[in-house]
Amino acid sequence: MSRILITGAGSVGGVNFSRAVKSVNSDLYLVGTDCDEYYIHLALTDKKYLVPRSTEPNYVDTIVNIAKNEDVVFIHPQPEIDVEIFSENIEKFRDIKLLIPNREVVKICRDKYLTYLKLKNIVSIPETETYSPDVIDKFREKFGSTVWLRARKGAGARLATPITSREQAEYWVNYWIIRGISKDEFIVQQYVEGRDVAWDSLWINGKLIASFTRERLRYIFPHLSPSRLTGTPTVARIVRDEKINEACIKAIKTIDPNATGFYCVDLKVSSDETPYITEINVKAHTTLALWSFIATKVLKLDWRYNLSYHYVSAGIWDKYEEVGTDIYPEELTLIRHIDAGLVVVLPSGEKIKIPI
Repeated sequence: MSRILITGAGSVGGVNFSRAVKSVNSDLYLVGTDCDEYYIHLALTDKKYLVPRSTEPNYVDTIVNIAKNEDVVFIHPQPEIDVEIFSENIEKFRDIKLLIPNREVVKICRDKYLTYLKLKNIVSIPETETYSPDVIDKFREKFGSTVWLRARKGAGARLATPITSREQAEYWVNYWIIRGISKDEFIVQQYVEGRDVAWDSLWINGKLIASFTRERLRYIFPHLSPSRLTGTPTVARIVRDEKINEACIKAIKTIDPNATGFYCVDLKVSSDETPYITEINVKAHTTLALWSFIATKVLKLDWRYNLSYHYVSAGIWDKYEEVGTDIYPEELTLIRHIDAGLVVVLPSGEKIKIPI
């Protein structure tokens, strides 16, 4: 019986991932870790461990020791901070398999300003500079009344809000400085209006194994954020767009010619249908595994279309097959919310309720 360790196993992404891989192979033995004393109980793993936070100095050694004691052969780091920390300590995992990028690639992708510098002459990407009030004025003069102020690092639209004046920007940044955030954490970006899109993909040794594109239609509790973005959607539908495929593939090959693991791209598609890449995540998007679960349980597709399991298969047995882009049917829609289960709307209009 193959044993997998999943970090962040009690998080939404970790729970989704566990459910997805078990839907293909119930014989997999899952070991879950989480740093939260409450959320660890939500993990769907066969064994659970409460561990230190990833910022603690003994975190990596704790994970490695658990993996060795449990005879784990493959580790899936669900939180992106874990991908970063593991890549920086990759020598400690020499006897355990991981499918993650190298530390230099992770460093670029984890920092939205470095991502911009790497891609600005390659693909369409919102113009970006480090924050200052003068940059706010410059961008408003160049791009229009609204600019996008956000954090260099982090997910869930961290520290992000649209800004329409220099004064508003200063108020916003100073508010976060009071709460312990450094001014250096902020960047200013060209504000791109348009559709909010995600492109999720799996790569092995520089080869694109599979990808799909979805448009985010509604976010969870948008009223709690001034930007109306809260990281994960409650409603999303599959779209197919060759421009998006081309842009994302070109961007990832530029950043990492030997791309390995999950690369999940966020984009804004402007009114003239230009896809602007806003960030590249080197981890599975929170709902990637839900789409994998649907591929298995609703669409009745084989294991290759369950990207969570495909990734595990590649990591443990070096077994994978190239499926290509746009692996799910256009207009397939996923509706979800807290404690409400899932509803899948097929392209035919048929609605399937999935209690989970």
